[in-house]
Amino acid sequence: MPINTLLEVPIRAASGPDALHLCASESALARFLERRGRRIFRACGATWYAAPCRFLMSLPYQTMLDPDPAELRYLICEARMLGVRFPANAWTGLESGLYVLRRREREYEIESVHPKHRPRVRRGLQTFDIRLASLDELMAQGLALNLNTMARQGRYDPEFGEKRRWQKLVEAAFSSAGVAFPAAFVGSRLAAYMVTCRENGWLHILHQMSRQEDLPNFPNHVLTYSVTRQALGDPTLEAVCYGYVPLFAADGLHEYKLRFGYEMVPHRSAIQLHPALGRALNNPAAQWALRRLRSIRPSDQRLETIETVLKGARASRPDTRA
Repeated sequence: MPINTLLEVPIRAASGPDALHLCASESALARFLERRGRRIFRACGATWYAAPCRFLMSLPYQTMLDPDPAELRYLICEARMLGVRFPANAWTGLESGLYVLRRREREYEIESVHPKHRPRVRRGLQTFDIRLASLDELMAQGLALNLNTMARQGRYDPEFGEKRRWQKLVEAAFSSAGVAFPAAFVGSRLAAYMVTCRENGWLHILHQMSRQEDLPNFPNHVLTYSVTRQALGDPTLEAVCYGYVPLFAADGLHEYKLRFGYEMVPHRSAIQLHPALGRALNNPAAQWALRRLRSIRPSDQRLETIETVLKGARASRPDTRA
């Protein structure tokens, strides 16, 4: 299989009155997010996108920031967001990190994977055909696979669960340079896929979904291995990014990524809330109510995320010691 087969995909040119605006962004990630319907802002020395929770996240993910707090508050208020989160250069904040694997002199092979994962990868290689998914395949099979994955993980994202929004995401990907859907197939059946984006020498793995009935043959393992191997064999790529450390406990996911050779590169994740929201949520009554809910529903990822965000907002400020 050619080295770029999983990492590049033919794109359809944007058209219509907003084509110039969409193509004007200097960031491939921002362009893709904008075409999905996310609002994009340029402020405080960074590009920001509006996440579904009405939080602004900075791009590119690996760039450390040191924004002025007053400028951040202005951005939050003007954009009508609940807050911002960014990897901090000279701020205090949550202990966090980014999963990264940089290209090295030695090749990435099956021996690069943890011994416990090697038989799983081999099983996947024997079972699945690894190739790019087409737009028609994703439209026909992707939504059911998404719903299956989210039900298994106890979460729901309308962008992956509603037919109209899923169609918009897929069409946005196929009109955005550098975005692709590497996938694992059994015959014509889609077993697992990733959404990846190439930008400035980095390959970002943005999303990953898989079908329950195929898990015994390890489609996620073989897909992670295949995409990582091809990326690290591409001389135009410097590194692969497998996302942030999540805001909720995910020990299994952390171990999974490390066993494929990824390193958790630590940083401080700074969070700043809208002033009115910060006052409302950081009062004693609101904190007691959240603790009470967490004690009733300890495995609720949304409540855990809210608790972590509030903790991060209280801890985040410019570090005068830096």
